[in-house]
Amino acid sequence: MVKVLVCGPTNAGKTSIASFLADSQSAGIGAKDKLYDPTIGCRILEFEASNGANVELWDVSGDQQYESCWPAIMQGTGTGDESPVDGVVLVYNPEIATHDTEVGLWYDQFVKNAGIPDSKCLVFVHRVDPKGGYRSRPPPKLEGCTVHNTTFNSTMEIREHFDGFMQSIKGGGGGFGRK
Repeated sequence: MVKVLVCGPTNAGKTSIASFLADSQSAGIGAKDKLYDPTIGCRILEFEASNGANVELWDVSGDQQYESCWPAIMQGTGTGDESPVDGVVLVYNPEIATHDTEVGLWYDQFVKNAGIPDSKCLVFVHRVDPKGGYRSRPPPKLEGCTVHNTTFNSTMEIREHFDGFMQSIKGGGGGFGRK
């Protein structure tokens, strides 16, 4: 089982992306006119990735009121497996002024402080407005991570980037993640 966290600031598109990846549908994710429904604490989605890996995708709330849950999220699956996280997907929206700073805090907490190498961190700079030509420059601390600009209209690219990420976090000995 490969444990991947999806985390970042509130209202960035994390839940829409996580649901899309777990559902394996190629059509639409999110919607500009959909009401914002924040994740409470964390939700876990299980699915088989295109490369055959069994994935636990942990959709972590962006609300820092759940910070007391973070140590448990960083542990094993709750099934007696206390292995660390295999990878982190950070999602932030450059259209929200505070997100450029906030994503750095999420990086510090879930990647740097957890000892996860940057090679196991994928960043989606996720815009709601696909017509905007602005390409966000991620904060300097994310320069070692793989960064992709995405929108709700770039579903195929999101899936391709995630599939490539799953290949990159392949565990030692040819297997994936933890046993």
